[in-house]
Amino acid sequence: MGEDRRTAINFNAELHARPSIYFSGPALVEHVAIIAGSFATSKNIETQLTSAYAPDGARVQVEHHTEFTTLTKVTPLKLPVLEWPQETRLLRDFGVEPPAVEVVCRISLLVLDAPPVDLSPMLKQYGFGDTAASSIGGAAAQVCSDFLVGPGESSRVILFNAELNAYRLGRMVRRICEIETYRSMSLLGLPEARRLGPLLKGFDERLAFLTKLHLNTSPEEHKRLLSEISMLSAEVISAAAETRNRFGATAAYATIVEERIAELRETHVPGFQRFGVFVARRFKPAVRTCSATALRLDQLSHATMHLLDLLQTRIQLEIEYQNTVQIRAMADRAAVQLKIQRAVEGFSIIAISYYLLSLLKLIVEALDHAGVHLGPFAMLVSVPAVVVAVALTIFRVRHALS
Repeated sequence: MGEDRRTAINFNAELHARPSIYFSGPALVEHVAIIAGSFATSKNIETQLTSAYAPDGARVQVEHHTEFTTLTKVTPLKLPVLEWPQETRLLRDFGVEPPAVEVVCRISLLVLDAPPVDLSPMLKQYGFGDTAASSIGGAAAQVCSDFLVGPGESSRVILFNAELNAYRLGRMVRRICEIETYRSMSLLGLPEARRLGPLLKGFDERLAFLTKLHLNTSPEEHKRLLSEISMLSAEVISAAAETRNRFGATAAYATIVEERIAELRETHVPGFQRFGVFVARRFKPAVRTCSATALRLDQLSHATMHLLDLLQTRIQLEIEYQNTVQIRAMADRAAVQLKIQRAVEGFSIIAISYYLLSLLKLIVEALDHAGVHLGPFAMLVSVPAVVVAVALTIFRVRHALS
């Protein structure tokens, strides 16, 4: 019961494992996602960082995911914010920076008050170029970004807050950060897809060549062909095994991105392309490329295995045909041996009858010397009797053995 209770508590704790940072008012949100392999996971890190930023009133949150770790810092600002605030370098506070860790994405999100009537001048003031913008949260806020990397090596986003309270604002900021984080994580599969492109073309060509060769190969060359197909199948399966997890993660992260975009509840801002539409149109083709590559690998794997099965079936049929020919030859030899055996049996009847008649003749001569005269008629009658008796005896023995 105690173990079941602990399990239930752990399951319930998972619902609260990654809370948002709730805040209100103008602020600069800095979000960094790094590959977690070489990153320290001390439980005291978040406490130390919070203490370090306490004089500025900043708050820091560290989250450890399966593949990556995120650091989020919220720094309050005072109005008016006439230019983009100075960004800090979060990774320095951990004593690590590239190339010690792999940075997946950096986001600098500026939270301001209600948006102006005309967005364009303010966006130009902050150095934004061709910008995507949307009303989100049921028109309670507006989000804007040109998705370009700024001087601080961060992707810059502006969130104009009109009606969001501290809780809704924290959750909305979290969604925007997750869109960028999971989008970047899902695109880790794109280099793998590009790397496999030439290999897949080569696999297709080799498979087509071996398929034609399979149709025209003589039985003597089947062993060599079987070796080549097996090698191709091993290479395809190896490539699929190396990238299966990466492409699976790409699909999973892409699903999260789509869910987070849907949760923004976007509406159109006149004169601007929607934030989520901008992301989706440039993000989905890369995801489809990874999916298509994974599908091609799977199809190639099945095709090579199918060709391998066909060749093995063909070899097995040839072996069975050879076995059938050998069995027929053995049956023919057995039939010849049976004929020879029957001929030998015929000669054996004559030979045994001859020896028995010779013995009978000796007996008759001995009886004649002893004074018992049987005459030639007795000898004449005994010849067919002996032959018939010997023949019947041999036939009965053969019948009993059969």
